[in-house]
Amino acid sequence: MAQPLHLQSLPAADPSTKIRLALLGKALCDALGGPVEFHPRFSFPFISRMQPNDNFGLPSGVWTDDTSMALALARSIATFDGGSGNNSRGGMDAADQLDAYYRWWQHGDLSATGHCFDIGNTISSALRLYQRALRAAGAVEDVGKGGLRRVGAALSTPAAKAEKRRKAAQAALPQIAHNLGGTMFGGNGSLMRVLPVGLAYWRADDSTVAEYARQSSVTTHPNVVCVEACVVWTQCIARVVRVAAAAATGGTAETMTKLDVLHHFASFPYTTPALRKALAADVALPAASERDPVVMETHYTTHHRLLRLVGKTLRASSSQPVAVEATPNDDAAVEARTLALLPQAAKLPSSGYVVDTLAAALYAFLATTTFEAGALLTANMGNDADTVAAVYGGLAGAWYGVEDKDRGSEADQGLFWSPRVREWCDALVRRDMIEKVAEELVVFAQRT
Repeated sequence: MAQPLHLQSLPAADPSTKIRLALLGKALCDALGGPVEFHPRFSFPFISRMQPNDNFGLPSGVWTDDTSMALALARSIATFDGGSGNNSRGGMDAADQLDAYYRWWQHGDLSATGHCFDIGNTISSALRLYQRALRAAGAVEDVGKGGLRRVGAALSTPAAKAEKRRKAAQAALPQIAHNLGGTMFGGNGSLMRVLPVGLAYWRADDSTVAEYARQSSVTTHPNVVCVEACVVWTQCIARVVRVAAAAATGGTAETMTKLDVLHHFASFPYTTPALRKALAADVALPAASERDPVVMETHYTTHHRLLRLVGKTLRASSSQPVAVEATPNDDAAVEARTLALLPQAAKLPSSGYVVDTLAAALYAFLATTTFEAGALLTANMGNDADTVAAVYGGLAGAWYGVEDKDRGSEADQGLFWSPRVREWCDALVRRDMIEKVAEELVVFAQRT
């Protein structure tokens, strides 16, 4: 780390900026990491630019299911109409979210390519349960790639169709909870999309955010580890937006540093042993130490596995232990300094297991000091790199995000808007779609 965590402060910005750049950051990192998904760490050339995704025969700059499902969740929150077909104020609704994911799966809604080209096993299982319920409810059902057919009673109005789909979703949700709650269903499919909950409900208290994060997860991932991972991550996102917004208006003396982010995860009251082992401090921080950031950081440097790993990785590297972003921007220097922070996969797995994904994304956030540096680090982790990068990108976009050029200090702009990030933005496919959904979420969050 180039700077101590307690000296890395959250850049102030209004909530609309944080929301837009969190979703954009998620998509950028997702598209950057997508081409090396399924590839073991250090088995591929260094990723620093958008590249074609040969896993699915896609051109460069295409984001994956991680971003599509986050956009589906964001649009559901922003536009949910109560099942009546009328305009309303939006909000959380598990049945509407399940239907939004189904439309992405079957029709390619909010896909960068217009179709679903990848889907996780647990999500597929959940959506097939919903599909079965749709048939039983007599709703419109897909026939392969060839269009639609009516099953059961005729659907004379859009409202009647919406009501049948809603009832089908409500029937499927208990089956999903029963069938997919076991320990073997611990994938990262709900964590990868949960970002919009924290962005939309940044004004809410921690208990409300926790409940909404839980609701978001159980539509496909009712496993308790998945739910708790969504809760701890979403509460962090909401606090980032809340503190940044207050700082932007000068309305509070509250500040936030990366040490506060680490403390949030290290001191969270986990109920699941897997998350506690991965993210809690080995030794609890003495209460008196919370008032002294230097003492607190020293404690975590010794007693938190992620900070210990940063130090060990740098010491084991032949590269100089300085961060990527503190040195010249040539490709060779960027590669060397990124790899200096990249542990062996056995030390920091980047698998599809939700605990691994959360820990790897948080490691990248703590080990680097700009959006670009963490994006490069996660994209080059391999394995489930697109998802680890997407999860990191949501938090990092919310943290570093400030208006480009027009507002904010030059130093703050550089934390997000590096020349390389601008190149990634130019190469991103369907950026307009991301911006449209982000604006919908901004409007919702402004009135919530």
